[in-house]
Amino acid sequence: MITNRHSAHYLGAAQAGSFTQSVVRWTSRYGVFIALLVGVVAVSTACWINREEVKFIFDNRTDSLLCYYLSPEAASSARCPQEVGPRAETTWRPGCGYGEDADKIQVTVVLTVKEGGRQIYNRTDACRIWQESDGTFAIEQRRGAFVVADSLR
Repeated sequence: MITNRHSAHYLGAAQAGSFTQSVVRWTSRYGVFIALLVGVVAVSTACWINREEVKFIFDNRTDSLLCYYLSPEAASSARCPQEVGPRAETTWRPGCGYGEDADKIQVTVVLTVKEGGRQIYNRTDACRIWQESDGTFAIEQRRGAFVVADSLR
């Protein structure tokens, strides 16, 4: 009876040794890949944490579908990748640099009416100026004309 218990113990040790050898082989084979992957994740996370952004809130009080862009050139493309629905509010958080760069980077906001592409707002300012405002745009229509009020001073 004791012999069987010891045999089982030795068998378990042999299996454990085989497992350890497998882990060592696997680690040496994929160790460099894992190290590179961990490095890429660490650098990406550090950049993401230091990323500056602006929070814009578009309050569309009209019956028209609107589009918003980061440049007049993008607005002239006739595409509308970011929309503000009629009678809806949309939040947008574009990036504007990393750390101290936010003092230098210019951010442009362009609003158009989707149907026809008519531009109703275009303003450029430093990222920090936008960040210090509450970033809210109230869009209304009065006597057929669009009126955009922003929170910049």
